[in-house]
Amino acid sequence: MNPNADLDDLIREPREALDVEVKEWLDLSDHDHRAVVAKEIIALANHGGGKIVVGYEELPDGTFRPAEPRPENLHPWSQDNIQAIVAKYVDPSIQCRVLHRASPSTGEKHPVIVVPGGHRVPVRAKAGSPDQKRLVANRVYIRRSGPNSEEPRTTEEWDRLFERCLQNRKTELLEAMRSIMEGEIPAAVPKTPTRLDQLITFERQAISRWEERVASIPQTAPARFAHGYYEFALAIDGYFERKSLVALRDIIKSAVRNHSGWPPFLTIHRAPFTPTPVDGAIETWIGPDRDGSFETSDRSDFWRISPEGLLFTRRGYSEDGRFLSEGYKDLKPGTFVNLTTPIWRVGEIVMEASYIAQALKATDANLICRCRWTGLAGRNLVSLGDPRRIVAGNYSCTQDTYEASETISISALPGALPELVFAILSPLYNLFDFFELPKRLVQEELATLLS
Repeated sequence: MNPNADLDDLIREPREALDVEVKEWLDLSDHDHRAVVAKEIIALANHGGGKIVVGYEELPDGTFRPAEPRPENLHPWSQDNIQAIVAKYVDPSIQCRVLHRASPSTGEKHPVIVVPGGHRVPVRAKAGSPDQKRLVANRVYIRRSGPNSEEPRTTEEWDRLFERCLQNRKTELLEAMRSIMEGEIPAAVPKTPTRLDQLITFERQAISRWEERVASIPQTAPARFAHGYYEFALAIDGYFERKSLVALRDIIKSAVRNHSGWPPFLTIHRAPFTPTPVDGAIETWIGPDRDGSFETSDRSDFWRISPEGLLFTRRGYSEDGRFLSEGYKDLKPGTFVNLTTPIWRVGEIVMEASYIAQALKATDANLICRCRWTGLAGRNLVSLGDPRRIVAGNYSCTQDTYEASETISISALPGALPELVFAILSPLYNLFDFFELPKRLVQEELATLLS
């Protein structure tokens, strides 16, 4: 029996149904068209699965014929490209199949996207289309009579969606009970790690590597960050080109731009600070020099980047290093945070990660950002070196650590950088006696950074 017989029938005589959507040729270099594909995938997934047949136009009598003009090739309709669309727009992420089936009448191949069902939660849009009309972030779509892919309109439609999800959970439970009754030992279905799961694992591995690096140096060495540090873990979520370690090293070196004088993921061409391959990733640590001396804590960088599109960096505060070396001798390490410095640090880290991602052809992917600050307790918010920025009053922090996570489309940078940085940092500034971070301050400082 041919397992693809139903696909051959669809190509021979295309038809639309609640579990089948027929589309004309779409330009997958257009982000609105990519969002259209994502919307259909979401709706079919919530319906219980289905298929998207591509390359046919509907005639007035309801039948279909091959659409014109036909693209030169089907490269845009590859498995990787469709999965990149899913990674950017669909939550939770699902694994679609893409098949190219030949039409019996023309011999020309047409893409068929097979969307799985069986989801235990409603599938939603993780991001919206650029026009914010074809696809809206955080909306749920289902298949409705027509057939059309639209949001649920009635209580009954929501009930059917939730009932389907609950039934999928119930099926798993019944299978486990049946195994127990038959004397079998039930085994949990292995959970496919999400991109966030992979990032967290990489983050832990990177921290372990840093701990190994500093284990042999004195406790008072600047590279140990005695007064605290900030760190970022970032992941390219979507399609990108996997490179060898040699090619990745060259990309990092050429992609990183110098906005501040000492950018994140900096490549130094001098031993012992040159990047090295360690356990399948590229790693740099600015620890002791060959003469035993150390850089200041804000330049005692540690970073690690994997060919799997995962990045990590840990660095000390410039307030504990550079500022103190520039004449502010009345201030002590670990006692203050400069008003504008976190804006520059977050903005530059995100942009450097985006430059590397773009060099890996990840133009239609998201960037997951996880960040953490430590050693905040006892610090005061001050303004140093810029007479335009005045902090009127005393703003102290009593909480020692702060964490945040945000996701942004790489193609939206740098335009959306101020919104991202404000979302990450506004709660951090609130820790300093409810200090409200002005959006205009973020916009102006980032404009200066990028200039």
